[in-house]
Amino acid sequence: MKIGMQLHPDRGTDNVLEEAQLADEQGFDSVWLSDHLFSPGGNHSNPDLPLDTLVLATAIGATTKRIRLAWATLNLTLRPPALMAKSLTSLDQITHGRVIAALGSGWNKPEWEAYNLPIVEDHDDRAAYAREVVELFKELWTHPAPALTTYAGEYVHVDELPFNPAPVQKPHPPIWFGGESEATMQTVKELCEGWMPLRAAGNPEVLKGILSADDWPDRPMDIVKGSRICVDPDHDAALEMAKVEHEWMLEFAPQQAAASLEAFVDREIVGSPDECMDQIREINSWGVNYLRVNFLKKESQEAAAEHLLPRLAELGA
Repeated sequence: MKIGMQLHPDRGTDNVLEEAQLADEQGFDSVWLSDHLFSPGGNHSNPDLPLDTLVLATAIGATTKRIRLAWATLNLTLRPPALMAKSLTSLDQITHGRVIAALGSGWNKPEWEAYNLPIVEDHDDRAAYAREVVELFKELWTHPAPALTTYAGEYVHVDELPFNPAPVQKPHPPIWFGGESEATMQTVKELCEGWMPLRAAGNPEVLKGILSADDWPDRPMDIVKGSRICVDPDHDAALEMAKVEHEWMLEFAPQQAAASLEAFVDREIVGSPDECMDQIREINSWGVNYLRVNFLKKESQEAAAEHLLPRLAELGA
């Protein structure tokens, strides 16, 4: 089991860089960004945000030493595919091989319209487009210049492209994909090294059924679950942390909030270090081997780094 950490660019550029640097020092496996051209909630009042996610990732990579860089998720519909492939391998070069290509097929139509980007409105068509982008990435990353790559899909085309730079990671940065539609799952099973499920990540029976099916690949796969961690040696103090987080979500992210504090505690990882490790062990038994954690406060991040990261070895690789 490994733990990555969702970053908070909305708190300001200097703060998010400090947050990533602290996570790097503490031993988190990765830091995660989102990918939007403007607020998907329609609030455009801050003229300074959001930053371009690839530029921000480059700044984070240049000011950290070992932590990996990922997205939840990198939107394949916002940039020309071959140029995105180049940006990702440029980042892989700058970070000496720390990129996780955590990808998604996109969904926010207003971004396409406002930036005059090509629109693929139908979900299955977007999934088919995303699959072709993944195929192109793998071709380009494994056949760098002086090889010439030609790819002719229904949506994606390149002709005799001498691709560079080559990625540091071989054969290429790991490709993780988000979503759980039938079309997306075929891409995950056939082409990817990791999967970021949505509802299935919180449903052990559904998740176990997918991972035990005959068509699930036998190669190593990273299975990611989003979560929050409220840990303290004092159980009651951990519950108080959970209460603060739940109240914050009710006010600022109601669409993601649990219906009650009890439901929040049941859904997230809350308690003493031993209790939290038991909960992580249970999640691991479902087939999840990677947690992407969102911390409301720096103190919560520090507590998880102190009390849980050193114990992950108890769960094995």
